Amino acid sequence: MAGPKKNIRYPEIDMLKGLACALMLIGHAMRVEMPAPTMWHKVLLYIMDFSGPIFFFVSGMNVMTFLERNRDKPGFDATRFYLAAATLLFFLGYTYNVNRVSLTFFDIFQGVAMCTLAVYFLMRSKLPTWAHLVIALLIFLFYTQFRVRLELDLVVPTYTATKAAIPSGADFMQVVKPISELLKQLGPLRRFLFVHFSLLPWVVFFYVGALCYRGVTREGAKETPWWILFATLFVAGPIVHFVDGGRVFKQMFLDSYLDLMLRGIPSYVLMTLGGAGLSYLLARRFYKGAAAYANKTVAWLSFQLERLGKESLLFLVVHWWVIATVNLPLMLIAKRTALGAANDWTEVYLRALIVLVGTFVSVPWFAQIRERWSKANAYGVKIGLWMGFSFFCAILLLAVSPFLSNYATYGMSFGFAFLYPYLRGKLRRKYTQPPPAPAAASTADC
Repeated sequence: MAGPKKNIRYPEIDMLKGLACALMLIGHAMRVEMPAPTMWHKVLLYIMDFSGPIFFFVSGMNVMTFLERNRDKPGFDATRFYLAAATLLFFLGYTYNVNRVSLTFFDIFQGVAMCTLAVYFLMRSKLPTWAHLVIALLIFLFYTQFRVRLELDLVVPTYTATKAAIPSGADFMQVVKPISELLKQLGPLRRFLFVHFSLLPWVVFFYVGALCYRGVTREGAKETPWWILFATLFVAGPIVHFVDGGRVFKQMFLDSYLDLMLRGIPSYVLMTLGGAGLSYLLARRFYKGAAAYANKTVAWLSFQLERLGKESLLFLVVHWWVIATVNLPLMLIAKRTALGAANDWTEVYLRALIVLVGTFVSVPWFAQIRERWSKANAYGVKIGLWMGFSFFCAILLLAVSPFLSNYATYGMSFGFAFLYPYLRGKLRRKYTQPPPAPAAASTADC
C-alpha cells in the first residue's frame, strides 16, 4: 500500500477557493446599503451567489487532501487532531459572530467546522461512491422539505408576509428586527439545523466536493460520469424552477435577504452545485498554476487568487473590515454630494472596486504580520489579551456609537484569524508521537 501523500498544494483548488472569495467580497460589498436592484443588477448578484457553493465544494476537497496525507501517517492521530481542530474553529469562530451580529445562529466558521467534520467521518467509511451520493441526496431532500413547508407558511405562519415586507436590496442592518422575530418563531432546534450556515444547508456541497475529488483522482478514475452528473444538476435547476411555476418558490436565485439566510431553494442548490462541480473539472483540466503562465498579467491574477484561497480564513475577516472601513467615508461623501442621488449604483460599483483592491492588498500584508508576530514569545497570550481589550473597547463604545462599537470587535475577529493557525499547529504537535528510538545493538551483534 502506498504511503501518505506529501504536504503539497493543489493550484486548481486554491485558485477556485480564491475565485469564490473574490466573488463573495464583491457580492458583500454591493449588498451593503444597496438600492433596489434592476434585473441587470440581479444577474450580477446571482453570479456572485455562486461564491458560497464553489467555496464549500472545494473545501470538501480539502478534507480529502488532509485524509490522503495524514490518515496513515505514522505516529499521527489524524482523527483526534481533526476533531480538536474543528472544535477549536467552532468556538473561536464566535468572535466573528460577535462582529457579524450573529450570536443567535451559526455563522460561517461554525458551518465549516461542522460540515468538514461530518464529511471527514463519512469519507473515512468504506461505502462506495453511489451510497455516499444517496446519503447526500437524502440530506438535500430533508432540508428541502423544511424549505418548502416554510414557503407555504406551515412552519411560521407569517413567513411570506415577513419576506414580502423586506424591501429588495435591504442589507442585514435594515432587517435586524424581522429577522430576530423570525428566528424566535423558528425555535432553537430549527435555527441550528436549517438557518444560515447550519449543517444541513451546506454539508451537501462539502460532501459532493469530497466525493468528486476522490472519484477523479484515484488510480484509473474516469471523469466522464462526473461531467455528466454536474451538467445534469446545472440544467436541472432551471427545469425545477419551470416545473414549480412559482407555486412554491417565485424566484430561482436569492432575491431577498431572507433567501440569503435560508438558501435551500432547490433550483439554486442544484444549479450552483452543478456549477461548482463543472468549475472544478474545468480548472482541473486547464488550470496549471500561476507559475505555468508566461503572460505576466494572467500569472499575477492567478497568483493573487491562489493566495486568497490559501488565506481564506484571514480573508473572511479582512474583507468585512475593508468593507466597513471603506463604507463610512463613501456614505458621508454620498450625503454631501449628488453622487448618491444621481446614480446610486455608481456608488455601489465604486465601493465594490475599492473593496476588491483593498482586500487584495490587505490580506498578504496581514498574513506577513501574523507570520512575524507568531515567532514572538508568549504569542498566544498576547493575542488573547488583545482580543479581550478589543471586547472591552466595544462595550465602552456601545453607548457612544453602535457603528464604532461594532468596528472595535474587528480586533477580536482579527485575533481569532491570527490565533487559530498557531493553535492548530500546537494541536498537530500534541497529536504527533515522535518516532521510536532505534534499539541499541546487543552484545551478540558485536
